Amino acid sequence: MITLAFNCFAHDAAAAIMRDGQLVACVEEERFTRQKHTGDFPAAAIRHCVREAGITAGELDNVCYYWNPLLSLPRQAWYIARNMPRSLQLVRSRQNRYFPMFRVKQRVWRELGLTRADKAKFHFINHHLAHAASAFYPSPFDDAAILTLDAAGEWTTTWLGRGRGTELKAIREISFPHSLGMLYGAVTEHLGFKFSSGEGKVMGLASYGKPDLVDEFRKLVDIDEESGDFRLDLSYFDWHVKGRGKWVSDKFRRIFGPEREPESGIEERHANIAYALQAVTEEAGLSLARYLHRVTGAENICLAGGVALNAVMNGRILDEGPFKRVFIQPAANDPGTSVGACLLMHVKNGGGRDFRMEHAYWGPSYSNEDIERELKASGVTYNRVEDAPAEAARLLAADRIVAWFQGRMECGPRALGNRSILSDPRTADKKDILNARVKHRESFRPFAPSVLEEKVRECFDSDHPSPYMILVYNVLPDRKHELEAITHVDGTARVQTVSRRVNERYYRLIEEFERLTGVPVVLNTSFNVRGQPIVNTPAEAVECYLGTGIDALVIGDFVTVKEPEPGAVGGPGGGRQ
Repeated sequence: MITLAFNCFAHDAAAAIMRDGQLVACVEEERFTRQKHTGDFPAAAIRHCVREAGITAGELDNVCYYWNPLLSLPRQAWYIARNMPRSLQLVRSRQNRYFPMFRVKQRVWRELGLTRADKAKFHFINHHLAHAASAFYPSPFDDAAILTLDAAGEWTTTWLGRGRGTELKAIREISFPHSLGMLYGAVTEHLGFKFSSGEGKVMGLASYGKPDLVDEFRKLVDIDEESGDFRLDLSYFDWHVKGRGKWVSDKFRRIFGPEREPESGIEERHANIAYALQAVTEEAGLSLARYLHRVTGAENICLAGGVALNAVMNGRILDEGPFKRVFIQPAANDPGTSVGACLLMHVKNGGGRDFRMEHAYWGPSYSNEDIERELKASGVTYNRVEDAPAEAARLLAADRIVAWFQGRMECGPRALGNRSILSDPRTADKKDILNARVKHRESFRPFAPSVLEEKVRECFDSDHPSPYMILVYNVLPDRKHELEAITHVDGTARVQTVSRRVNERYYRLIEEFERLTGVPVVLNTSFNVRGQPIVNTPAEAVECYLGTGIDALVIGDFVTVKEPEPGAVGGPGGGRQ
């Protein structure tokens, strides 16, 4: 059985394809169109998935869409009627999203060239059930609590349940307009960043704040630990009646101050708002996790939904919550629903839990022939090497910034060692150099460490696997002097553990770097610049390398290095080829 699933008309459009219960491909549309976080119909992602499966569209058995517009229609109509006339703005803001959903079958059938004579069946899939399936079914657990949190799916914003074997059972749901995702998104926009894009920036900014506003912020969210519920004080917000636009109310602005203009300076007030928002989000997440443990008694928890990308919250659920183990879908935001929808269809048709998600490398790959063709076309000087990981490690130990392009591209928002920019983590100034000279982004943004899986406890305060860079650990005090570039201002790091079995090439790079330096960690950030998606093709990799202060590009089995300008300030890089 072959199932294609996709999501679109909101943000982070993507597609995935599965054959007989095994994932074949999963990729975001942005990687092809180069429009970051695009929610447009994922035509390129769908075409890639069909090609990667080596099939024609006529061989598809099922096509799934990550949203069931029929589920929310009655409740949405009642809600709009009850809040008239203010809710008319909500209708206007959502019509360009919801109306296309009802025609999405016709759109995908046209894109695939399918007719009624073809065998493929179309399915609308419950959004949060797809999130839940994406987290539990590929997890290593036979029994687990499940928590999915996002802005909203149909009408649900938070889904609490349990997975046993192939059964997914809902325990309770929290509905719109009470939403941690909307809360975080609204304050993200108030702080001058973009909804469904800038939330990670706010999480990083929070560490620079003080707890001055936390008590005031707690008035916004009423958390009931006994019932596993939370309610927002909607007098602080406008999203429930306005839809898109400025989502905080005049009351919020009176208490917390006016909106920050995008690209303007960051004030202490902004950092304090971010701190308070993050603190309340963590408290709510912990409360929900503790409730789930009480009612399920499970030792494990699975997380998905956009809010589950909040690595600090996840770290606290692991450290302070009652669960022994945590599994988080690496594409926890909407692209993961495509994987979940495929898995739901497999189980519905009698399949078992045949797929375990041990990595996130489900995107396109390119051969050495493809790569060399682009290198020749670009005019750069390059060499083919016998041992690319060892050469990359040597360059890193020589204090070079290295772009690393290998194998299949990652799905999800994190670069995990196949489309990465790497650096020596030992010097604090490397963070500022990377932000200013390479990434062209805000100076407060932290960088993540990739660490050999069996060495994680030597550098951080946890040995729980974190292969998807989605958990935050404390850096051990006696290792901070060796890990200054990846240690955030609060002493933490968003850790990626690297397994030899899962990514031998990247593992060998870090292993060789440790042999040269004594440090089993490299700094890892995504291979892109601010405002652009992670690079997909060799041509994009070369373009990014040439257009930034990256010193070297190790791409497939090829290496190209820039010569430093004489007298260059800030170390090598930015020089001529």
